[in-house]
Amino acid sequence: MPAAAITLFAAAGLLAGGALNAVALRWDPRLTAAYPPVYCPDGHRSGGGTLRWLPLLPAAANGCRCRTCGRRLPWRYPLAEAGCALLYALAAAINGSHAELFAALLLISVLLIIVQTDLSAMTIPNRVVAAGIIAAALLRLFAHPLPLANYGMAALAGSGFLLGIGWIGGLITGKETVGGGDIKLYLFLGLVLGIKLTLLSLFLAALSGLAAGLTARMLGRQEAGRAIPFGPYIALGALLAYWWGDSWISGYLVLAGL
Repeated sequence: MPAAAITLFAAAGLLAGGALNAVALRWDPRLTAAYPPVYCPDGHRSGGGTLRWLPLLPAAANGCRCRTCGRRLPWRYPLAEAGCALLYALAAAINGSHAELFAALLLISVLLIIVQTDLSAMTIPNRVVAAGIIAAALLRLFAHPLPLANYGMAALAGSGFLLGIGWIGGLITGKETVGGGDIKLYLFLGLVLGIKLTLLSLFLAALSGLAAGLTARMLGRQEAGRAIPFGPYIALGALLAYWWGDSWISGYLVLAGL
């Protein structure tokens, strides 16, 4: 895809990031859901005029503080706008003009919302996941590099695996070890990734979550037994698997002589 088109996708991602953040704000008790989004806990806008449509710019210019009251803004919301722009551009560069580009953009959009809601309220909204499932199912009717059955099996395998892990963990610990939102999210991810990449994303999510948890414990930032939001690690594993999973699996099979 031409560089100019990739730049346009980056700009679209910046705008989409604000809209997706506005959806996520509904589950953040500190902030008020609005579009254009308002990231100040006191409800002040960080920018005026046309800048209000791109809260990232005034937030960055003011050192991630509200221009009106000086309160520090939740840094992850402006950061998510920048991340959405980068990921939209990356999707355009990797997927090109292929129909699979729509699947990539859908994946990014749903994951951005659930990462924000999981970090702020430890929840993955059913309405967001349901909308993603419907959109992914309709998309796969028209664009499916793999057989349709593969995507259906992936949705059941991913969510079923987490359901089983949660059941076993509950028997051992006597408390919930896997959130219901994580289980439902894999119904959506399976429809986007297919069976092979879904299983890889589970491994990558578990690996990154374990590494982050151990690091936090070593630094004294995580109490033993305290629940951590798993959504961000699922998002990381899903995106890595989606774009680079096939090449990683092929490379591993070559090294293993299979």
